[in-house]
Amino acid sequence: MEWLARHSDNILVNAAGLGDPIAGGRLVTETDSQCCWRWAVRLRPPRYAGEPLFHLPEVPPTVLDEDPPVWIIDPDDDDPFEKLYADHFSTYVLTSVWTAQAFGPDSFFTDDDRLPRQALDALRQRYVELPTTYAWAGNQPCDAVYRFTGPANIMIAVRDETALHTFVATDNEQELARIRAVLDL
Repeated sequence: MEWLARHSDNILVNAAGLGDPIAGGRLVTETDSQCCWRWAVRLRPPRYAGEPLFHLPEVPPTVLDEDPPVWIIDPDDDDPFEKLYADHFSTYVLTSVWTAQAFGPDSFFTDDDRLPRQALDALRQRYVELPTTYAWAGNQPCDAVYRFTGPANIMIAVRDETALHTFVATDNEQELARIRAVLDL
């Protein structure tokens, strides 16, 4: 987490802050750089016969999940709602570190392009697909963020049929030309 804090624009919770749950029984791990969203893991409420200490939007798990999902929440919303960001905490960590390492000043970047229908399938044939995250990419809501690694590192944030953000990192001009052709850029 310390390494990621130095390589991310987001505000990561330090070790001292990890013990403080926020309202609604969630443990926050990160806040985006504009303080619009927080990444959080649901906490299981303590067992006792009385009224719950905090409201959860659904029935809390009865057993502790060692690799729980990660949600994003709006910190300013009076009635916070959650959106699934990663299926597992390990996916959240892997994709956060990979994204912080994968792209640099020489990376190719484009916004708001039409995503060709077969583009993701074509990338899956040539590259290793990393786990998908959801709901948030670069301060913009999205359906999913796809990441690929191999001869190039590629990240595409998608909403409907639009590639909201496309990042490509490769020092191979032929590989970049192939990716541009697949993505119709």
